[in-house]
Amino acid sequence: MVSTLSESIGRQALIALSNQYSSVTQAIMELVDNPFDYRRENHLTVEVTINKAKGLIRVLDLGGLGMNDQGLAEWIRWGEGLQHDSTDIGQYHVGGKLAAIYLADEIDIICRRKGETAVWRFMDPHWGSRTTLLQNHYAAQLTFDEACGLVPELGRTSEGVGFACVTLRKLKPHRHEQAILQAALADTYRVLLEERECTIRVNNDVISPIHIPESSVFDPIEIETTKLSEGVTVRGKIWVMDRDRMPAGRGITIKAGIRSVFNGRLVTSGEEFGHYLAGRGSLQRLIGEIRIGHFSPNTTKTGWDKDSPKWLAINDFMYRQMQPAVTFLNQLGESRPVSREQKKRAEVVRQMVEAALRRLAVEGLTGFSGLKGHSDAPAGRKPPSPVPDHDTPTKQNGSPRSSVTERTPPPEVAVGRLLRRYTSGVPRIDFDSLGRGLRSQWRASPQGREIVINTSFPMYGRIGETEDYLFETVVLHLLADEEDPLPYSEAREKLDQIVWAAAGVAIPSR
Repeated sequence: MVSTLSESIGRQALIALSNQYSSVTQAIMELVDNPFDYRRENHLTVEVTINKAKGLIRVLDLGGLGMNDQGLAEWIRWGEGLQHDSTDIGQYHVGGKLAAIYLADEIDIICRRKGETAVWRFMDPHWGSRTTLLQNHYAAQLTFDEACGLVPELGRTSEGVGFACVTLRKLKPHRHEQAILQAALADTYRVLLEERECTIRVNNDVISPIHIPESSVFDPIEIETTKLSEGVTVRGKIWVMDRDRMPAGRGITIKAGIRSVFNGRLVTSGEEFGHYLAGRGSLQRLIGEIRIGHFSPNTTKTGWDKDSPKWLAINDFMYRQMQPAVTFLNQLGESRPVSREQKKRAEVVRQMVEAALRRLAVEGLTGFSGLKGHSDAPAGRKPPSPVPDHDTPTKQNGSPRSSVTERTPPPEVAVGRLLRRYTSGVPRIDFDSLGRGLRSQWRASPQGREIVINTSFPMYGRIGETEDYLFETVVLHLLADEEDPLPYSEAREKLDQIVWAAAGVAIPSR
């Protein structure tokens, strides 16, 4: 005798599975992922609204495929839906539904299929708590005006544009911060945002992609699309980060290592592919981004099956691709330490530059062509003028105060700003081998920003240890630090004038 077996799923198990999400941010990004698989190369706009006062989270996507009544029927069925291909972010038809269970009790979906006119609505007030499977539930058809009455943002939608609006109410007591969500969206969808394949807003704030600046010390390694032995494809780039220009903010963390991207979405970061990047500080500047094709991430898009032949093929390939960058950064880390003589010379030069700037500020810019603004007063300001007697303030006991003077702000020219910024202290000077880069650059340190002289710069090996070379390099570095870059001729003139100031000589006005 043979017994007939059939498989089913209890909704309690689905509620338990929803706890795979570790945060509100991770769950919301699951809802954001859904429309990307169906945008069909169209520009997609995703608007996320979190309204604590009304107790709702809304994810609205415009410009994708959207859904009709059949799409809603497929969405509700676990593990079913429109057929995915190997390039889609989603593969299993469970993520968005589980995320909704994690976030709230009530779900309300209003949608329209691209190219159609009918608008459909599905609503379940117990989606996040119901323990029995939904049976014999119908999708309601709305007019477009009725839909706009429920979701005013739809009023901006053109005829025939597909959309889906998922509104969650009766939110579960999960803690969340908007800044962390915004940082995660900017990082996770960085590639798509940079390529302007989409627009993402959170409470009307437009999300800009996280920028990972490149250092000029190393030529990036470009990886052309490569098909590996297991059919998986890889393409991307490896470069050295400029840590001093890295963005900062709540929730922003850029790990050293390779970022893996699937269909434009970040899956993992900090992949080492057999290299020990934490072994040397210089290796913390190595960064890369690769797009992986024909190999799907896990259900939560937070990792890969690292025991699979496809991942092993990627690992071997990327180990070889990273080797030149690892070797270069190891060599930087092995550069000779800064000597006591270098430190002494650097401090002498720092004081020389500081003294020259102070002289310009204290003795005035008279005779320094191009620096003096519209007067011959100190730092280009108008001469101090006494306040008239009848306006002279008095102390509380009636005796007159000492003469009060009025001064105009310093001139808004490059050196005017330079004087205000650095006369109180020129930054510390250090030395490092920066490879094929600029002769100097900024670097963060526990004491604040410092100027790093590139000991690999061609001129350094011949004259770089002299005070004259160091002085010129530091002044040029400070001049180039202005918000408005100076034309070369003007920067050269300013350099000449500061050098004359250091020598105690004023250049006659032209």
